[in-house]
Amino acid sequence: MNIKTPFVMLLPLLFLAGCEQDRIKTLCDSNPSLCADLHVDSWCKFERSDLIRARRQYSISPDDASAYSLMVELDRYHDCLEPLLGIEYTKRKERKNDKLDAVIKAREDLRQLEQETRTSDYPYLQLWHWQRHGDHQARIGFLNQAGNPLMQQPELQKALAELLAPRDKQAAEQALHQALGLYPAGATIDTGIIANLINLYISGKRYSDAWVWARVLVSLDQQAGVNLNRMDAYARFDEQQQQDMQQQADHIVQRLKNGTYLQR
Repeated sequence: MNIKTPFVMLLPLLFLAGCEQDRIKTLCDSNPSLCADLHVDSWCKFERSDLIRARRQYSISPDDASAYSLMVELDRYHDCLEPLLGIEYTKRKERKNDKLDAVIKAREDLRQLEQETRTSDYPYLQLWHWQRHGDHQARIGFLNQAGNPLMQQPELQKALAELLAPRDKQAAEQALHQALGLYPAGATIDTGIIANLINLYISGKRYSDAWVWARVLVSLDQQAGVNLNRMDAYARFDEQQQQDMQQQADHIVQRLKNGTYLQR
């Protein structure tokens, strides 16, 4: 067995990882405030690096988009480190202490940013404040921005659809289709969007549409856990109908993969 090949293939990855750490060290050396209150060992190193980059971007351009990115990275860093506080460090207690300090500081920084952005009209921030804190003003503001070009992101259209679904299923359906149409070729599609479409169709007794989109979902995600037999129980379709609907599903899958879903 040739054991050299895997090692040779691994070398570029190790080199890239080393270069990345060198860049982070350079950032910390040139601007110590970006890293001063963070832990120093190898735990959560990717979250730490992402937080340093987000801090740097916010220091350069302290706008709503940068604030949101920093909030996301603070949250990820906090959630990665916090479970480690339960580990008993028998030899070096300071390792636990610096993590505790970092967790507390990350939480404080996040709370400060949340307070500063509470009235922002940036859609991602409005969604943050609604989903995490139940801020109804943020929810209203987010819904009012349905036509804003900033809303043309799959995750925002998905969130919009979830808010619209209880009172306007047609608008929710349109938002979900719009979300799918925003993916470029080769992108990883959030299949939760498709699952939400299926639920809409079932609740509206549009069983042929549910049948088609269930096949789309399975084609894109073999692990989706869709019970096609159960889907078939909602309505009976003859063999020709199933063939036609399968062709429709295949066509949708191809357009999604090509990034041309909404193109005609």
